[in-house]
Amino acid sequence: MKIQKQMSESMMLAVVLAIAGGFMDTYSYICRGGVFANAETGNIVLMAINLSNNHISKALQYLIPITAFALGVVVSEIIRLKNNEQGMFHWRQISLLIEIIALVISAFMPQSMNLIVNSLISFTCGTQVATFAKFNGYGMATTMCTGNLRSGTQSICQYFIHKDKNQLQKAFSYYGCIAFFILGAVIGKYTSDIYNEKAILVASSMLLIAFVMMFVSGKK
Repeated sequence: MKIQKQMSESMMLAVVLAIAGGFMDTYSYICRGGVFANAETGNIVLMAINLSNNHISKALQYLIPITAFALGVVVSEIIRLKNNEQGMFHWRQISLLIEIIALVISAFMPQSMNLIVNSLISFTCGTQVATFAKFNGYGMATTMCTGNLRSGTQSICQYFIHKDKNQLQKAFSYYGCIAFFILGAVIGKYTSDIYNEKAILVASSMLLIAFVMMFVSGKK
């Protein structure tokens, strides 16, 4: 029996989003001041270090992308709660459009505005994490790897202990997401070297592909 499944939870879409996620992290590091804008753990630690050293103004600089990430989560949740699924677009597509616009704006900002650019990328990642939290029935992130590495490794252990092939498939899904994140990072490195600030348009194009893909209904 064929069961209707949202394309927004398919592994095919996870692949596209993971490539975009890896690209954004590499771009922010290479082109925008040597920072990783996707996950906020580093920013929180650096903010705490500067607070402990009484460098208040510098600590507040790290608070901006942290707040932007949280704002992205808030925006995603508002869109989800307010959307009645009766319009032309799925609520997740609306979130993607906002992400695309944020990245396109980033492409035309100079180096003097790196803090704003990294905040826009953090906002995009917060929106993406909150909007696309599950693929193929598995909780999975496409803008960071730590959780996927943990879950994939746990599944491998479960497979060797219980010989459950479903756990092996689950592990491949998590490790596959990490692999495509790495691919996105590699693409980000080479395109950033060539196109500099404008390279982020590649990531926005990947999100546009994801947007178009969601017009197709998945089948399980």
